[in-house]
Amino acid sequence: LFRSRWYSEFAGTGSRYIIEVLSKELKVNEDIDELVERRKRKYEERVKNNELELIGGVVEFLDLIKKKGMKTAIVSGSHRTNVQLALKMFKLEKYFDLIVSGDDLKERKPNPAPFLHAAKLLGLKPSECLGIEDSKAGSQAVAAAKMKLVIINSPISKDLNGFKAPIIDDFRTFPLEM
Repeated sequence: LFRSRWYSEFAGTGSRYIIEVLSKELKVNEDIDELVERRKRKYEERVKNNELELIGGVVEFLDLIKKKGMKTAIVSGSHRTNVQLALKMFKLEKYFDLIVSGDDLKERKPNPAPFLHAAKLLGLKPSECLGIEDSKAGSQAVAAAKMKLVIINSPISKDLNGFKAPIIDDFRTFPLEM
């Protein structure tokens, strides 16, 4: 149940939002800032312990789009340091021109502001951009930004059919004709 709820409600929204909602629901009376920091440290620990895996074909996909001269950004509700740590661990820093993290804007997914901000910084119109998402909040944000969307299969992908976007299992099946 929680995994499904994670993708449908929390993925992409950032630690503070997640902790505020769950603390209220569960009547947890701890300092929100401390809980956010503890969650951040737990993620850093997982990265350092090699507990994360890349989605199949992602390196080859990133090689291809960089060779084509396409601009790339990561738009994440996560802390910038967490994004940078994961990129460093997988040696993916060179593939991204820009990171828009949860530390950069007040607005979070499903608000389109983070994606629109990334497009602006890259010098692109939203209609020239493609968002790749695995969550409801992220898919809603990409759609609201009027960008093309590809959805990575997750426990709630069937609930995202309304976006009329391709759903992929990994980057080896990416619809390059987009």
